[in-house]
Amino acid sequence: MAAVKDAVRKPASKVAFGKVLAIQIVAYVVLVALALIPGITYGDPAKPAVVSFSVIGSLAMIALLVAFSPFRDGAAGHVIAVVAGLLSVVCATTMMLGRAIFPAGVDGSRNFSMEEGWIAGVGGLLIVLVIVSFGRQMARENRTHLIRSLSHGVVEGAAMIASAGWCFLPTLLPTTHDKAIAASVAAGADGTFVGPTTMTWAIAAIVALLVAVVLGVCSYFWYRDADPEPDARSPWIGIALLPVMLTGAAVGIAAFAAVTF
Repeated sequence: MAAVKDAVRKPASKVAFGKVLAIQIVAYVVLVALALIPGITYGDPAKPAVVSFSVIGSLAMIALLVAFSPFRDGAAGHVIAVVAGLLSVVCATTMMLGRAIFPAGVDGSRNFSMEEGWIAGVGGLLIVLVIVSFGRQMARENRTHLIRSLSHGVVEGAAMIASAGWCFLPTLLPTTHDKAIAASVAAGADGTFVGPTTMTWAIAAIVALLVAVVLGVCSYFWYRDADPEPDARSPWIGIALLPVMLTGAAVGIAAFAAVTF
């Protein structure tokens, strides 16, 4: 998280940290509210995939982070991060990647969840993000602030990639997790898939919640040391969204644990 600290030092004007915290709380409330709405189904009627409306929240955060960015990585860095974030959303809402990379068994069946396909996509996207960001910096004629620009670009891209994990929030909510797990597993499994236990689901949900709290605490220090571009528009909004977006990774991994173990 050193990159986030570098991204944000001594802004021209400050607002009370309470506003930053309020943005985070509102974001979490909106994401939960969207996740409670029955998702959109598509694909095989017998085993449809379900896309949660929380994907709207993920896309909105990607747009807002660009508009109110606290990072000093330039227009090209924003474009790279947005493309990575959108590809992550595609991985979270479709089964194409999972069906392409997970081999069929001897009987032709495939057993994987939507979370599993997304995590595989995230791994690939993070590798590509680092390579592209490094290549972009090496292509610069004037490489001043190289480490800062590189780290800011990677952190911004990672946050946008992670935000797609909120698509799996219904798996962790007490009122929706049973149906969400069943849909996630059925959409990617042609054979038998081992279902989750209540204890695994509870632990996964608690860990994701703790990650959200820890990142919320970290955001205070990111905000305190903020130093965005002089002409940045309300970068404190971007700082407020960072922990929410990064928590998406914990949500996606926790959902994966809930459907797998």
